[in-house]
Amino acid sequence: MSNSDELKKLAGYRACELIQDGQTVGLGTGSTATHLVNRLAERIHQENLHVQAVSTSWSTTLQCRRLGIPLLDLGEVSHLDIAIDGADEIDCARNLIKGRGAAHLLEKIVAAMADRYVIVADETKKVALLGEKFAVPLEVLPSAIGLVTSKVSALGGQVVVRMGAPGKDGPVISDSGNLIVDAKFLGIPNPPELARALESIPGMLGHGLFVAMATHVILATANGLVEF
Repeated sequence: MSNSDELKKLAGYRACELIQDGQTVGLGTGSTATHLVNRLAERIHQENLHVQAVSTSWSTTLQCRRLGIPLLDLGEVSHLDIAIDGADEIDCARNLIKGRGAAHLLEKIVAAMADRYVIVADETKKVALLGEKFAVPLEVLPSAIGLVTSKVSALGGQVVVRMGAPGKDGPVISDSGNLIVDAKFLGIPNPPELARALESIPGMLGHGLFVAMATHVILATANGLVEF
């Protein structure tokens, strides 16, 4: 396991300690969340922990099924005690960019249900300004791609339809059957303002700016865990 993986594992295990018996839990997607799910399965079997979970993606769903974590369908749930997920970028105000895994719309639904929304990541995800490293992922109704591209370009974003990795022809399609588009901005000094502008575009089903949603961040650094 690489040093980066060790840091992600450390953060995932720490976040798992926040889950209590009897809770309904939202489980995120990504490399750090994978460690969280593994540890939660261990706790269920070792401590007889009683939890129910909802998943934000097929990859997490399949992992939960394989490990025996009880799952509810997302549509059956309106409230979560806690949701834990990763992030692509995190600023000092706990605003986030998410969506490199193309699951940001479902992840945002889960986040909005949760009393506590905990982000786990390694220190490379901390930035002074959102947009410093990554584009903002967008989930777009296929028939609205022309309009969305035009409107986002007018906001200063460089828009690219995300294409599949080698071995998969064509664009990336979300679990909900929509296009994934990446919009690169040269820094985002006002995330709430940009979020509102994106939300006003017809055909924009979800964007990867998570503003004022995270309640707790756990960063794994070379010197240990940092929480804020």
